[in-house]
Amino acid sequence: MSLLLTAVTTPANTQVIADNAATGLIPTPAVFTTPSPPLIDGNNAYIWSPNNESGQIVTFQTDFPISGLPINVAVSLIAFYSFAANETANVSASLQVLDASESIVTDTPLFIGLNGGNPDNVTNASGDALLQTGLSQGETARIRVTATVTAPVTLPYEPANTGRYLGEIIVRAIFVGLG
Repeated sequence: MSLLLTAVTTPANTQVIADNAATGLIPTPAVFTTPSPPLIDGNNAYIWSPNNESGQIVTFQTDFPISGLPINVAVSLIAFYSFAANETANVSASLQVLDASESIVTDTPLFIGLNGGNPDNVTNASGDALLQTGLSQGETARIRVTATVTAPVTLPYEPANTGRYLGEIIVRAIFVGLG
């Protein structure tokens, strides 16, 4: 089983697609927050919305491109996702195949997860999928993770918000030739 992908959530691959404190345009890139524990594989580069409010609810959408998939193979993917947040986080992911114009050709659910609201824990979710037809010329694949995070209610205390979110994905694959 080969390692196909390992990546973390960053402002470069994560958009804020919903935010109950947003006053500007959505979607907008996530921003880094103050590093804090818990660490995920030594990483503490948490992200959050550019907006900041007590009890804020933010939905993030992260795209993890999967490169190097050969054409005309069946691919069995196994995805492992570790995530942490302050406070409650609900995540879901799907494997998507896109055509050359970036339209979704297939959208296969991979996993769902909930962290239970403990900001000191790292939670794991996993799932697997099979691309039975492989990729045609010009098609690409990605794993899209959507996470809705509710920050703690901190008012009247300072700071007003300590919302944060971090996710890491590891994808392994088995390739089978189609002929």
